[in-house]
Amino acid sequence: MGSWYLVRHGETEWNAAGRIQGRADVPLSERGRLQMRLLAGRLAGREFSAVYASDLSRAVESARVIVGEAGSPVRTDADLREFCYGEWEGLTLEEVKARHGDTFAERLGRDENAFAAPGGEDSTEVLRRVRRFYAKTVEEHGDSADLLVVAHGGSIRALLVCLLGLADEFFWRFRVDCASLSTIASHPSGRVLELWNDTVHIQTAAREEDK
Repeated sequence: MGSWYLVRHGETEWNAAGRIQGRADVPLSERGRLQMRLLAGRLAGREFSAVYASDLSRAVESARVIVGEAGSPVRTDADLREFCYGEWEGLTLEEVKARHGDTFAERLGRDENAFAAPGGEDSTEVLRRVRRFYAKTVEEHGDSADLLVVAHGGSIRALLVCLLGLADEFFWRFRVDCASLSTIASHPSGRVLELWNDTVHIQTAAREEDK
């Protein structure tokens, strides 16, 4: 049976600075490209039936680094984009609190799945579009294919909910770090989460540098 390999894009300058990215098309930083090269080495020799990525450049470049020039073509899909954070994009949380203090407090007090920045999406909307991607991908590939999906924290959480048949309320219960690898395997009895938010490829390289 096949497996889904879920990768969050490498780090950007905005990630490093703690800025909210959302739909802003921020490219990978040099550190982010290094992270993807390390992950490419980890996945070297693995063949994917198909490779999908959000159409934002940080995800597309991450996917292309992983598969290399001779690898599978990268198929982009806007349904895999990160949350739209509306007026908060480009700001740090401290700046959001300073500029939109009342709105920030009010929105955090809501049910988590109803949380949305002004002019942005809540998780229900993200789940709706990721489910659309999931349905058409399963229809095309079934459960026997090995698929690589390179996306964002929000869309990866949503895809995990789809793959494991979880309730929407689980959406915010998972951490997704930059350049992390997660795998979900298909078995006759159902799908199994085999690896989550793993960054050992980065940690190993850091230990080597410290020697």
